[in-house]
Amino acid sequence: MATKHSSPSPLIPVRVKGHTKCPYHKDNEVVILCQNCGLLICTTCSITSHKTHIDSFQEISKITNEQKNTLLDLMNKTEKIEIPKLKNEIQSARNEISTRESNYKKLSVNIKKQHDQCKHDLHKVMEDYLVICNKMEKGTTDLLQTHITNLEDRLDTLMKLSSECKQTLQTGTAVLVYDSVSEIQDMDLDIPQTPIDMTGFTPGNDRQSHLEQAMGEMKTPTDHLQAGSAPSGHSKQGPGVRPKQSKATETGQASTGAVLYKLCDSPTVISQFSYPDTISSICPTTDGGAWLCKHKTNTVNLINNKGQVIQKIKHNSDITDISLDPTTDRLWFCCLDERIICEVSTSSTPVTRFTTEGYPYSLCVTREGLVVVGTLGRQGYRVMMYTVDGEVLHTATVEGSGTGAVQSITQSGVTGNIAIVSSNLISGDSSDLDNYRRHIIVYNPTLQSLVHYGGEGIPAREVVTPDKFDPVTVVYDSKGNIVIADRTRDTIELISGAGKYIKTLQTNKGQGQVGIQKDDVLWSYLVLDTGKWGFRLLKYYSD
Repeated sequence: MATKHSSPSPLIPVRVKGHTKCPYHKDNEVVILCQNCGLLICTTCSITSHKTHIDSFQEISKITNEQKNTLLDLMNKTEKIEIPKLKNEIQSARNEISTRESNYKKLSVNIKKQHDQCKHDLHKVMEDYLVICNKMEKGTTDLLQTHITNLEDRLDTLMKLSSECKQTLQTGTAVLVYDSVSEIQDMDLDIPQTPIDMTGFTPGNDRQSHLEQAMGEMKTPTDHLQAGSAPSGHSKQGPGVRPKQSKATETGQASTGAVLYKLCDSPTVISQFSYPDTISSICPTTDGGAWLCKHKTNTVNLINNKGQVIQKIKHNSDITDISLDPTTDRLWFCCLDERIICEVSTSSTPVTRFTTEGYPYSLCVTREGLVVVGTLGRQGYRVMMYTVDGEVLHTATVEGSGTGAVQSITQSGVTGNIAIVSSNLISGDSSDLDNYRRHIIVYNPTLQSLVHYGGEGIPAREVVTPDKFDPVTVVYDSKGNIVIADRTRDTIELISGAGKYIKTLQTNKGQGQVGIQKDDVLWSYLVLDTGKWGFRLLKYYSD
């Protein structure tokens, strides 16, 4: 037995495996085990360098049988269990190759089939549009021809009338003049307007995402790409048997290999406008407007991209947070005091869907039609996933104890993961926002924790520490990245879905909530250059 410890320095003699002579006293046999050091030593070593370890000494001859039994046990276990198990695993993996090859061939066939079907469907849509276009062309031509005929008839009538008026003025009696004037007064002399053609075609701008959606969802775990990155397919980390290592945290992120994007050097400002109300959350709509939750009120406003209020929704108690159903575009909201979740029906009337177990502080309606609710609590707070009927499917306790809340919730359209802002009271007055420490947690679709992010990697004007990182809102964009509004540094940050810093998108005079449209137009509630609070609409990806 050579040693249990790390390799010694080159200056220290090393006993070769199986060599019976002491490396320090070369004429002496090693006869004693110093258990303190895990070394075989000679009698001279036992009274010199190891003399203080005398209580740990054991004669080699007395432990040989024990050591042989250990080797025998290892040999039996290896030959009877481990080797057959490895052989079976190797054979199973080889069998899996053919199975997976078959599966990937089926995948390829399905992808090509879906592609052909999409081409067929798109061609059918084109043909339908062309038929409509041809019908509208014929209909419009016929309508205009009829209009021309009517105008020509009117022209003939007016020319004849003008000639009759001249004759009447020259030779007509007073009675004829009167009758002619009466006849003219009853006539409609206004020229009819040319029929308006409202037919039009607006090409879709967001073709890529719609085409990907039509093709279907492709999921590729990141670790598969990493495992296949070595040309030979073999690990370069040394021998086949290695010490046990802790399992790395799985992020659940889909591969970004098929998603290419380029960030603008600085975001493009699409529009900006002042807005007088204090906002607690923003939900942009698909038609370019946004629902706004007014802070600590019972009112939600729908505005256009100029800041004009189009619609108001009122409830009988204060509304804490809002969310849009990504499938139906219907508005949902939660009420903290009543502990209820409501949906706004087509008649713009709020309908209570269910009562929550805790106090709902934030919510997000998922693309699967589920409702994720974040609670507020004094003895811990949670993230809970409900059906629309109020059945609890999954629960995750964010903090084991203490006062805090789930401040913001968002779902990734790429992976289905859920990201939240956890706001935990450190100490002091719970009404003081500065007494909370906030960080971001990413969960998988069943609320298993994947990523904790506390501002790592952000280059700021001052050192980014946990108490300096203060996310107000998080939203996923179409690329699976997370946009963060940071209240302390008044910045908008962009991180990956795996919790890696990408870029500081913008630094402002004051930063509030953010929301994002499907085409990655970012709505940012902030202090404008005028010094007033308002909205700035930004694009941060290059087309």
